[in-house]
Amino acid sequence: MLFRFTIFLFAVVLLLSCNNGSNCYESSDTLMVTVFSGNNSTKIDSILIRGFKQTGTGDTLDYSTVADTVKKIGLPLNLAADSTGFVVYANGKAGAFWVKHTMEFRLISQSCGFAPYYKLTASKQSPLIDSIRVFDSNVDPKSVENYETNGQNIKVYLHLTTP
Repeated sequence: MLFRFTIFLFAVVLLLSCNNGSNCYESSDTLMVTVFSGNNSTKIDSILIRGFKQTGTGDTLDYSTVADTVKKIGLPLNLAADSTGFVVYANGKAGAFWVKHTMEFRLISQSCGFAPYYKLTASKQSPLIDSIRVFDSNVDPKSVENYETNGQNIKVYLHLTTP
């Protein structure tokens, strides 16, 4: 009788410990929420963003032709290097900016797996970019939630008018 009870108890524990892997309710996407703004409230007629040295058809990260003074875009950061570069084409002008960062993988949950967590440490830009302001240097899966609530990691001010 004790043997049957032990087998039954083992079977119940085994069934309760199973995980089908489909119960991931948390985001594992890590995007740097970036706001692009023209200087002096200049409208951004069109904007195209690519990864630095990425010129293929599938390398476009975002393309928008809706005129507005502010564009908000979620941009991925490099997993394999400590900096990420972006090329920006806005209103017929081209420029680039880079962000330096540290990265570590953290476990979100058993169902969701791991996600990269970044810490922005520095930035530099070409002449089209007037300046870059860091609002939140922590880029993690929660940054995507900030995207929905008008949060941002960085703001890129574009120099779109001629002096």
